[in-house]
Amino acid sequence: MQTTELPGGIDLVEEVGGPVLRLRGEVDWLVVDAYDAVPDRRRSAVAVDLSAATFLDVPGLRLLLRATEGTRRSGQVPELRRASHTVQRMVQIAGVERLFAAVS
Repeated sequence: MQTTELPGGIDLVEEVGGPVLRLRGEVDWLVVDAYDAVPDRRRSAVAVDLSAATFLDVPGLRLLLRATEGTRRSGQVPELRRASHTVQRMVQIAGVERLFAAVS
């Protein structure tokens, strides 16, 4: 059986302020599908750490929105932390930057 190395990864980690979604590498549909395949990852993230992400495609953008939806519904604004220029540009092109507080 041959396994395929994924180009990136996603982790949901608990921090003092609440769950934080950490993205690394190229977050494409394969990476999002692998993340979604693990049960019990439906807690709403209060922030998304993009410091190690190099690429984000449309499924990756949908994941950002879905993973932070509960935080927005509770009246809070989720944070986008340390996005590279490339990833930040993808968020801007998609027109969703207004849904997040940007943190350098």
